[in-house]
Amino acid sequence: MMTTRLPKIIFSLVAILLLLQVITRVVVADEFDEEELKFSPEPEKESYQEVPEPKPLYVPPSRPKFELSEFRREIFMICCIVAYLINYLIGREKNEKVAKKWMETHISLFKDNFALVGFANDNSKPLIRDGPADYVFYLSGRRNCQFVHGRITLKPRHNLIQTITNIIISQFSSKVIEDSVSFHVYMNGDYEDFVFGVTKKDRSREFRTSRYDLSDFTKQVNNNHLPGSLYAQTESSDITDTFLTRQVVDLLQKSEPYLNAFIVTDQPRVRPEKVVENQPKLLTVYCSIPEDLSKLDDTLSVSELIMYLIDFIPERCSFKIETKNKLKKNREEADKIINKALEAERQEAIQQKKVEKKRAEAERVAKLSPEEQRKYEERERKRELKKKQKKLIKKA
Repeated sequence: MMTTRLPKIIFSLVAILLLLQVITRVVVADEFDEEELKFSPEPEKESYQEVPEPKPLYVPPSRPKFELSEFRREIFMICCIVAYLINYLIGREKNEKVAKKWMETHISLFKDNFALVGFANDNSKPLIRDGPADYVFYLSGRRNCQFVHGRITLKPRHNLIQTITNIIISQFSSKVIEDSVSFHVYMNGDYEDFVFGVTKKDRSREFRTSRYDLSDFTKQVNNNHLPGSLYAQTESSDITDTFLTRQVVDLLQKSEPYLNAFIVTDQPRVRPEKVVENQPKLLTVYCSIPEDLSKLDDTLSVSELIMYLIDFIPERCSFKIETKNKLKKNREEADKIINKALEAERQEAIQQKKVEKKRAEAERVAKLSPEEQRKYEERERKRELKKKQKKLIKKA
């Protein structure tokens, strides 16, 4: 609703700006006329003997005419706003076209695998706009998973400044905003707790630095079964061997051009501040949308990989006893680190309170008279002496 009101708001602001400019110029012109009238020379009085010569009637100067050159700034501002609005509308429509085309390509596969495609309150619309460059979709009603929350993130085509910035950054870095889709599959928890992932080599550092589960639980390894552009992120070689079956590798090879990463995890994406109980198990998949929309059919291999993994993970991911013990130990150590950090923060807060209490006490004592300060110091000395005596008695 805000996006539909935006052009009206901007046009209203432009109209107000122009009106104020015109009023300002008219007021200035009026003041100029009044001053001319006020300070116009009066005819000198002449003696009664002489016949006064007729004087021409004083005509005040006319108002200055408005010229187009006087509105250069206003015209420039209007042109910029109009250009921004046109780009906004065209970019938003372009993003909507890309999102709808992607969903049209995948919706038959989704309907074959899920009972509900769309949101429960309105399943007639499989896509819901979440902004000029963001769309969300929802899938549910399938065994082995609770639901799938998907997000389509598109280039900021609606924002002229971001579009120019994105073009400039693309010349020097690979960290640009591209059309992409993310799937967050909330799995049923009927399998082992583990973290495993496959990431594009040129994006692996980004994923490892931004995700707690990958950075703290897995190691990055090359695997001969994987395509050359992919890394495996794994907790154990047993997990890698179990996961990378012939069917999974075939699907990875088909989806390699558009797959950025898939991650199976029982841990949160962001480092938690305290130990998390009942953390949902997730299958997260990130993939790209091709610039050429005629190639959207090629991205179906990514969705097929997701459908296969939803059934594969609970049915096939059973590991050796040694691996299970290692996975359990990894989580216990991670919990210890979190609890240790919590304890350190708690102790730091306690020490901070003590320091503040001492500072407040020192300020209070400083306001006492010299005699009262002497008595206070004597009491404190006796209190410290008693503490030392108690410690000596305990040691004895």
